[in-house]
Amino acid sequence: AYFNIRQIEHISSTGFPILHDELSYGGRDLIFMPVFHYVLAGFNMFLPGIVVFKIIPNLFAASLVFIAYAIAKKLTNNIPISLSVAFISGFIPAFVAKTTNSVSAYSIAVPLMFLMIYFIMNMSKIKYVKYFALLIFILPFIHVGVLLLIIGLLFYLVLIKIEKLKQKRVELEIILFGTFFVTWVYFLIFKNAFLKHGLSIIWKNAPEIVLSFHFTDISIPGAVVRIGLIPLIGGIFVIYRYLFKETDKNIYLLIGFAVSTGIILWAKLIEPWIGFAFLGIILALLFARAFKLLMHYIEKTKFAKQRKFLFVSVIVVIFITSVIPTFNYTSDILKDVPAASEIDAFNWLKNNTNADDVVLTTLDEGYLVTYIGRKNVADANFMMIENPGQRLNAIKRMYITQYKTEAISLLNKYSIKYIVFSRRAKEEYSISSLRYIDNECFDLVYDNDIKIYKSLCRVEAV
Repeated sequence: AYFNIRQIEHISSTGFPILHDELSYGGRDLIFMPVFHYVLAGFNMFLPGIVVFKIIPNLFAASLVFIAYAIAKKLTNNIPISLSVAFISGFIPAFVAKTTNSVSAYSIAVPLMFLMIYFIMNMSKIKYVKYFALLIFILPFIHVGVLLLIIGLLFYLVLIKIEKLKQKRVELEIILFGTFFVTWVYFLIFKNAFLKHGLSIIWKNAPEIVLSFHFTDISIPGAVVRIGLIPLIGGIFVIYRYLFKETDKNIYLLIGFAVSTGIILWAKLIEPWIGFAFLGIILALLFARAFKLLMHYIEKTKFAKQRKFLFVSVIVVIFITSVIPTFNYTSDILKDVPAASEIDAFNWLKNNTNADDVVLTTLDEGYLVTYIGRKNVADANFMMIENPGQRLNAIKRMYITQYKTEAISLLNKYSIKYIVFSRRAKEEYSISSLRYIDNECFDLVYDNDIKIYKSLCRVEAV
């Protein structure tokens, strides 16, 4: 969030994003999609920051429920079921948890991607073709997540071909146009990054230690927690039914996205929370058809008179298996946000250090350092950085080593003047103190839950 807030505030004051950052990694070029930042910068011109950064992104994210309702209505032509699915889509744990307290481009990109799915379902009307074409020009500049949309559409075309269903010419042309346009745009934008990093650009040039941390939670229990039990079961049922027993183009459209996202997630080509969020919403939409089939089946049984009771029972189960897990999962995620004591410590750094001072923190706190206008050692943006794993290993050694000469040597190498010893550092490196600290080479300049040390010594080269 702090990277995005810094960009938004810079655009608000200058009209331009920061494309070369002297505060990150000792100076580096930045590659990112700026439209989201310009949108919020527009709001920031006349609204207070607390509204722009806390409320506006959540309003964007919340718009997903209206789009989900429209898609479910298209699939079922049933208002109660459509309302139920819209309710479920508002409580996909992975999506809610990662957008609630984060200024993330996904808050607007995900709803727009599903809006484009709705446009695809209505290609018989020329106005929706125009809407789709307009969004395909805009979305690539909001977030690279649009690639998930493109891959899903290509899977959809394959399913249509396999099932030998009639394909609208305009639908085929607009999908192929979107594919080539997005590919061309990203080739131009990421050309230098691709030449520099090769295929590792897929993982944003993240070091192995970061990738192993992000992908440790890909499992069936993890999927249930992040997607929700009812959408998962209902969605899988519909996928099975329509792949092997029935045909429906609109269902195939969603199945194409579900299968492509599942494969990409399984292959560890995207961060788990992104894959689970997208997959959860798709399965929730597919659940609309499962819910309708269930209600039709009940009407043919002796329980037909209890139809309303069973409908309410399903809603209660959805509440228990989706809403409550969403609150619990979101609460766990929110525990990682900077505490008031951490913000106070970084404000102290902002007010009591020089602009060119380098500050050592954990990787997660790197953006917070640049946000206050000081230089970090590393942050989570690894694009265009040579061997970022070496820096991460150096940060780890500076926190866990017991040898003063090693610590000072690394501090000198990266020109570090201040060391932040926070709760995150204690938890991440399983330490209770910096064992090499003494009064000769280090001065404790801040001590209020978080300790900040000033480095005073140098190790002379022999």
